[in-house]
Amino acid sequence: MSFTIQELEGCSIMDGHFKLKKLLGSGSFGTVYLATRARPGVGKEIGEKFAVKVIPRPELASEEKKKLDAELKLQAMAGGHWNVVEVREVSYETLKGEEFACIRMDLSEGGDMARAIRKGVFNKEERVRSAFLQIIDGMLHCHENGVYHRDLKPGNVLFSMEGKNIRMRIADFGLATDEKVCNDGRFPGTPKYMPPGLSMSVDPFFRAYMDDPSMLGQYLPRASNELVRMLRRSVLTLDPSSRVSLQELRDFVETAPLFKEGREKGFLAKIFNV
Repeated sequence: MSFTIQELEGCSIMDGHFKLKKLLGSGSFGTVYLATRARPGVGKEIGEKFAVKVIPRPELASEEKKKLDAELKLQAMAGGHWNVVEVREVSYETLKGEEFACIRMDLSEGGDMARAIRKGVFNKEERVRSAFLQIIDGMLHCHENGVYHRDLKPGNVLFSMEGKNIRMRIADFGLATDEKVCNDGRFPGTPKYMPPGLSMSVDPFFRAYMDDPSMLGQYLPRASNELVRMLRRSVLTLDPSSRVSLQELRDFVETAPLFKEGREKGFLAKIFNV
């Protein structure tokens, strides 16, 4: 990938209506910039902020173009929900002599959930409960609209503070599908966040757990007994048909204790190893 993609601060995009201000992050997928709305031809910033994902422009009819089109289509299908990142606009730009695709999205100023966990944002049970209820609500909305994410993890959930309340938004639909059941032999996603049946082949810790399920309580000493039982009986099972539904999981998270009293601190950091 060209280094230019990480040197676009100050560039105007989308007919001068937005200016790239600050590099927020980068990876194999491209880069994400903080962008502000501006007055075309004047360059004066109005103040409204967005995130802009910048990737090398794919060639017409290439596999990369098909993947990008599919991602944008599925994210549009999943949009319109408080807990799903909204794509606002897509444009193709020539910046510093190179061709890029720019995807303007809602901004979550807190970064992703992994960063929030590291900063200790979720060291209170009420915040953990709120975060997971929002994530489940976002996923329920996606599924109701025929979109299946397939790479849900802290790095793909964005976080922000809105007043005293937290807001979680599901992002990055690059591996999403509209097929409810996939039997093509492909296993997209991140290995340590695979569903139980696939984790058997990629995660030695999960294989050890399956050999001795009683170890789960030892591994999660801060978790409530109710949560450990739910995970063992209804979540970490190999047969998908025997797992708890999203709605049932939501009902549990809404009402059950998640931690042993006073043991919230560091729980999610241990769970997600961030």
